Amino acid sequence: MRLRYIFFALLFSVLLIGSTTSSAQTVSVENMQNLKVSQLSDAYILSMIERMQASGISEEAGIQLLVQRGLPPSEVEELKRRINQIKSSGVNEGKGLTRRTPDSVRTIRDTINPVAPTPIKNPSRVYGFDYFNNSTITFEPDLRIASPQNYILGAGDEIVIMVTGVNETTTARKISPDGTVLIPNAGLVYLNGLSIEQATRAIRSKLVKIYPAISSGATQVTVNLGNVRSIRVTVIGEAKVPGTYTISSLASVFNALYLSKGPSLNGSLRNIELIRNGRVLKTIDFYSFLNKGLTTDNVGLRDQDVIRFPVYNKRVAIAGTVKRPATYELKDNETLNDLIEYAGGFSDNAYRAIAKVSQLGDRERNLRDVPASLFDRYVPLNADSVYFEAILNRFSNRVTINGAVYRPGSFELTPSLTLKQLIDKAEGLRDDAFLTRGYIKRTSPDLEKVVVTFDLGKIRSGAQSDILLAREDSVMILSTNDLREGKSITIDGYVRRPGFFSYRAGMTIQDAIAMAGGFSTAAASHRIEISRILKNESDIVANELVKTYTIELDSALNSRTANPFSIEPLDFIHVPRLVNYRAIGNVRVNGEVLFPGDYAIQKRDETANDIIVRAGGLTPAGSLEFTQVFRNGIRVEVDLASKTNRDSLIVMAGDSIVVPRKNLYVEVSGVVNTPQLLKYSRPGFKYYINAAGGVKENGSIKGSYIEYANGINRPVKRFLFFRTYPRVKPGSKIIVPVKKAPAFRIGFGEVSALASVLTALVGLAAILRIN
Repeated sequence: MRLRYIFFALLFSVLLIGSTTSSAQTVSVENMQNLKVSQLSDAYILSMIERMQASGISEEAGIQLLVQRGLPPSEVEELKRRINQIKSSGVNEGKGLTRRTPDSVRTIRDTINPVAPTPIKNPSRVYGFDYFNNSTITFEPDLRIASPQNYILGAGDEIVIMVTGVNETTTARKISPDGTVLIPNAGLVYLNGLSIEQATRAIRSKLVKIYPAISSGATQVTVNLGNVRSIRVTVIGEAKVPGTYTISSLASVFNALYLSKGPSLNGSLRNIELIRNGRVLKTIDFYSFLNKGLTTDNVGLRDQDVIRFPVYNKRVAIAGTVKRPATYELKDNETLNDLIEYAGGFSDNAYRAIAKVSQLGDRERNLRDVPASLFDRYVPLNADSVYFEAILNRFSNRVTINGAVYRPGSFELTPSLTLKQLIDKAEGLRDDAFLTRGYIKRTSPDLEKVVVTFDLGKIRSGAQSDILLAREDSVMILSTNDLREGKSITIDGYVRRPGFFSYRAGMTIQDAIAMAGGFSTAAASHRIEISRILKNESDIVANELVKTYTIELDSALNSRTANPFSIEPLDFIHVPRLVNYRAIGNVRVNGEVLFPGDYAIQKRDETANDIIVRAGGLTPAGSLEFTQVFRNGIRVEVDLASKTNRDSLIVMAGDSIVVPRKNLYVEVSGVVNTPQLLKYSRPGFKYYINAAGGVKENGSIKGSYIEYANGINRPVKRFLFFRTYPRVKPGSKIIVPVKKAPAFRIGFGEVSALASVLTALVGLAAILRIN
């Protein structure tokens, strides 16, 4: 890959310097510094770009190579300009180059960035459209209701005729396509276009001939609907899903509106037309149903009815502090008051005095301020945007008092309210009130922030006149505690609740220990140390800054001295631990011992061999020579079987002792011909290598090493031409690694290829010189 890159880079350089311009300029590697890009033809630069792309060299990489060969910076910039010019002009479109149309703003290079116009208000949703997008509403006609008396019968309807009383019979008949019903023994009755009430009278007049008791009332006739017919209704205009719908004859206009998914974006909800027999039967205002729940416009449908959604005439957006901001459709005579009513009225924090109305002019927007007195007369225009702001987040009559009063907070600023009256409203001063000085934070009429100070003692005594308060005054009554430094002491060490405690006058060491919950079990109460900062008011740098005292108390906090030791502010009390009252820690013993487990360290100088003895000693299979000791997860190099080292390892808390089993075999692994376990017979290293079939061709005998059973590794050492092999012990593991790969070297093939390339370049340069 590296040779390929060098080849293409050199090829690119030769192609560039080998060009002959119209002025017969000869360009070569030697005169690269004298190259004039302006004398190169467009065709040659285009050929250079194509060769670069074919070789996988980017423009940046190629230009960088020219810079390295001495091309002046001015010519580099000229070359970049020529390349961009060729690309933008599309000299060779269709040969792989992409023509780029320069951006108009970027070409003009105007110093003023164009700013996209932003709307005054974000577009809001159109009121009423969400009703038709609710998937939980079915809006299907109820077929289980009693037969409506005004229902108009037609072909396909089934009626049920019930005769009760002296005569009883029930007959179900379907109206034929010609609009008649055949009643047994009574003949044909024409019912098409009649209501249920009219059909009942017509049928009764036919049945009275065969049931005379009908005339006297002894027999009654009832006509009900059975299975209703289906009708076809067409929805046209600005409907979201226009078309012809087959629905029940009991369906109403609202059923059809919902089936068509309501109006489209430009459709009207205020002027929906129901067309019957070629004329507009009713104009439906859906807002009367949405806002008031009125269903007077929800008339029944008939076969071949047409519902038309016209285009809306006027829509006005309302936003801000109203309860239901949205875009509403208004009729021509509806005012701003009507729009506010559709929006649910004002929010609680609305500023109702002025409505901000944004209108569309011929060339730009206009803004109008409509006062509340004109709300009932102002008629908004189409595309108006009405906005109501919120009231100001400020109080017109508020004063605040804080500090050493019983009820701090905000209060009403009544006429002629004074400081004393405000303190009385706050239920008076606390006992810790600082009477000498207080202050009022006030904002003057010119918005300058000022402070008015006062002396409460003089105001209460009448020596100073009371202060008249102004709007947004903030009165601060200081507390004596605010002017005092917080005093505390620190108790540390072996007490039950160490920490910081407030200092109180007259506190003794016994009081301080009691506040900390008393001594803990390990506390050395006879050596309590108290550190006290010396208050040195001298201007000379002193050496001693803290003085310490040692106090002795018993468990009952009694002192041997007659006078109790008094505590002062900022004292640091430290209760130390008893010297020998503590556990040293535990040591874990695992492996081939009689009683493995955790053992507490008894003495500060207890050794690993002592712990093994306490664990019952080794089992017959245990190996003390290869026993390993771990501390903080790291193996400790120690030979517990050695007489010189057996008492040298003093155990520490958390140590782990692992006693392995005796292993009489030696494992040979790695790059050997036959990895295996061999029974230990001698300490010779090469004996076991040969017993495993010897080292493979890619195995490294000089990198081999032994891993002993106690975790210690020993490598094969080399000095000049001699090798020293480590001694093999029972349980050892001999590991032969793979030889390291040799460093990167250029082979004969790479050298031959590079020589061929250089030969070709030299020949090409010679030809160019001759020409």
